[in-house]
Amino acid sequence: MLLPANFTFDEAAHHYHVAGVRWPSVTEVLQPLQMLEGIPWSVLEAAAKFGTHVHQACHLFNLDQLDRKALDPALAPYLDAWERFLLDTKAVVVASEQRVAHARYRYAGTLDVILRWNSRRVLMDYKSAAVMPRITGPQTAGYAEAVGEPRIARAGIHLRPDGTYRVHRYNGRGDLNTFISALNIHNWRLAGG
Repeated sequence: MLLPANFTFDEAAHHYHVAGVRWPSVTEVLQPLQMLEGIPWSVLEAAAKFGTHVHQACHLFNLDQLDRKALDPALAPYLDAWERFLLDTKAVVVASEQRVAHARYRYAGTLDVILRWNSRRVLMDYKSAAVMPRITGPQTAGYAEAVGEPRIARAGIHLRPDGTYRVHRYNGRGDLNTFISALNIHNWRLAGG
């Protein structure tokens, strides 16, 4: 997937821009849906911060650049779960932390990982929260659409604090509809709807 011309990413603010215009991220678009789950914002924020560290550890592991001695012990079981999944399934990482953007719908994001698993390409999202978030289906559908492979197999992997994992597969067309609906509401709110 080629990124649009003049695509930039502001790492500090975690903002995506195309030709100087800010495009919402997949996560930002779906944030209101997370709020509907009734989980207090402070809990969501803390989980997101921890999840960012889990993502970074997995990404460095995928690139074979992780210094395990420097790894925070709190992150180790989640990384162990990811490594165990790769060993158990013989899945191979094709892309890790890949930036994507959808020119027609004008949103962007950074997908977690694309795998070659059982002779298929699979777009997968890591989750380290206490329970698997319901937004994972729409989230992976948004990434699949942006990467230009709307029919790619999609999954979420729930990495657990005991070093185990559970894979959740997503294949409903309703996931993309939910994502596009959330994007439309996001854009409506920005326009002063």
